[in-house]
Amino acid sequence: MIHVLILRDRQPGHFNQAEGMALAVARLGPVEARRLEIRPARWARDDLRKLIMRRWGRDPDFWLRLIYGIDLASVEKPDIIVASGRPTIAAGMLLSRHFAVPFVVSGGIDGYDAKAIALNIVSSPRQAGDAGAAYAPIPSTVDPDAYPPPRALADIASLDGASLALLVGGSAYRREFPPEEWEALLAFVPAVAQRYGVKWRVTTSRRTPDDISDRFEALAASGAITEFVDYRTAGPGSVRALFGADAVVVTEDSLSMLAEGLAARRPVIALKSRVVHKHYANEIIAGMAGESLAILPMASVTPGPFADTLIRLRPPAEDARDILARALAPLLGQSVPETRRPS
Repeated sequence: MIHVLILRDRQPGHFNQAEGMALAVARLGPVEARRLEIRPARWARDDLRKLIMRRWGRDPDFWLRLIYGIDLASVEKPDIIVASGRPTIAAGMLLSRHFAVPFVVSGGIDGYDAKAIALNIVSSPRQAGDAGAAYAPIPSTVDPDAYPPPRALADIASLDGASLALLVGGSAYRREFPPEEWEALLAFVPAVAQRYGVKWRVTTSRRTPDDISDRFEALAASGAITEFVDYRTAGPGSVRALFGADAVVVTEDSLSMLAEGLAARRPVIALKSRVVHKHYANEIIAGMAGESLAILPMASVTPGPFADTLIRLRPPAEDARDILARALAPLLGQSVPETRRPS
């Protein structure tokens, strides 16, 4: 039995990555997962936690109590600790030091001593060669085995009757969608359905403007959309069923949705805004592009180029959990799982 301690902060995009790493460990053998909620004290901001870990963080018991209110006597020794999100890094380093077990972080660790972290899961190819890093897909909790295999979209004729999931986000940090881009998307969706006979399954998110959600709801009422999931009433987690579509289209503000579409072993198209500022996420998205993911401009994409791009894409050949498991196996002294190809 492999005992995994999952550190969870408040952000779903972070704790789902930690949960995803635990699922990857489960590819290596039976797992018992325990979870620890990580809530730093208000005074213990990120820069101060970094300073503490660089200069004074030698006593795990003292600092875990002071920064996080964690009593080590209440934490059972794990075989591995996994986490994502800056609030969890100092906690993981302290727990790792106390228990003398490996600590794995998915995402950025800037400002912390990389030597105190057994493995850093990175998704930017620019960081692939860094010491202590493993280049792998962003971990997620999506299980591709929960869905039937997607229809092969090998030519234009195969699009007739194919289901396409559209995951609609909204403006986010360093990413904005001006009104004209929403207008373009709202015209594009019914045009593709009419021209190629695809069946759109659309969901909105907490970032989607209310008026845009209302207009997608109207498209569903008109029959241009086969299925509409309104986040305002459905809430978090409502997107999961849509990953069973034959392909996934995502507004590029959501790294997690792009990663989850690929984790579901679907071809993915990212719709990019023209208002994208320089940011680390750009590197990750560019690294995702390839035979399974393409990036198209939301403002100007038309049905023809979209369809031509879609039929060139292929579902990911390997389960993302197996790629992660290969990176984690040496830390646990486990054998690497055999690659599982789609049937």
